[in-house]
Amino acid sequence: MSMPSMFPPVKITAVDGRNASLRGLRWGRRVGVGLMLGLMLVSCRTVSGPDGNAPNGNVPNGSAPNGNAPEQPAPPTTPPPTLPTEPAPTVEPPAPQEPVSQVPTTTPPVQSAPLPDTLVKQWEPMSNVLLAFGPMTITSGEMTWGSGQTTPYTLINTEGGFLLKLEANPQFYDTHHPYVKLIPKTDESGAITTVEVAFYEGETQAQRDEYMMYGTYFGN
Repeated sequence: MSMPSMFPPVKITAVDGRNASLRGLRWGRRVGVGLMLGLMLVSCRTVSGPDGNAPNGNVPNGSAPNGNAPEQPAPPTTPPPTLPTEPAPTVEPPAPQEPVSQVPTTTPPVQSAPLPDTLVKQWEPMSNVLLAFGPMTITSGEMTWGSGQTTPYTLINTEGGFLLKLEANPQFYDTHHPYVKLIPKTDESGAITTVEVAFYEGETQAQRDEYMMYGTYFGN
């Protein structure tokens, strides 16, 4: 297709005086073709082409500028699996300590040590303080006075004599004496001829040997 000439023929006078109109026409056509090609090239860059480039030069999403390959998105980060955690052991509070009751110390009875046979009999009062109660009779399990007091007894210990607990808590001179101690006395041959008796108001007094009444009996 022939393209109309954008420039009229120019008549150029050569130095040597010859008519150079034909030469000027050819030169003008070459200049016009060059200008047309330049305008077409500029229009191709500014108008969006079939490759989808934006006319304002912006790079569409997903394409890299300057013809570089688009960057690949980073793979999604997978969180590490959550391991099951064991529950913390339950710590129970310590149980409150119960107060320890103060049990009064008592001397355990000596069940396997009965009174010797030389004491198991009737004894007559020798001391005046004992005359009001009459004779004292000791059996294997009871003590009896002539004034009417009778009580079972329990042997508590044999330190310095025979400490007895009188279960009936007999009363002498309006005072209860639940404990008595029998202290045998021997003659030169070793035979028990007399027995001294101490009367106590309680176990504490008996342990301290703080008697309320003291007297002697003799054997008949």
